[in-house]
Amino acid sequence: MAKKRRRIFTVQTPLGYRAFLERDRWRQIVRNKHPALAGHERAVRACLESPTVVRASFKDEEVHMYYAPAKNAHLCVVVAPADDEERFVVTAYFTTNIKKGKELWTS
Repeated sequence: MAKKRRRIFTVQTPLGYRAFLERDRWRQIVRNKHPALAGHERAVRACLESPTVVRASFKDEEVHMYYAPAKNAHLCVVVAPADDEERFVVTAYFTTNIKKGKELWTS
């Protein structure tokens, strides 16, 4: 059985599955990819719980992009399947554009 990695959180999404963020992934995101997100773990969690829109990636429909308003932009949280019941946070970032893709949910 695979060892469960340390999680910062696991939440239920409006699409009916759980999404989680692991500590190692979060460190990678804020140190190497999107340092502007440091300290915004709660916003990432809130985006997954109460997004304004969720879209399937244009390139891969199994990858879902959650969007929520942020100061002068949107917070985008990207999740991909971990197994049949859960998805993991791949990345998160601030953006001014909502990417194209099939709309899966809107508030």
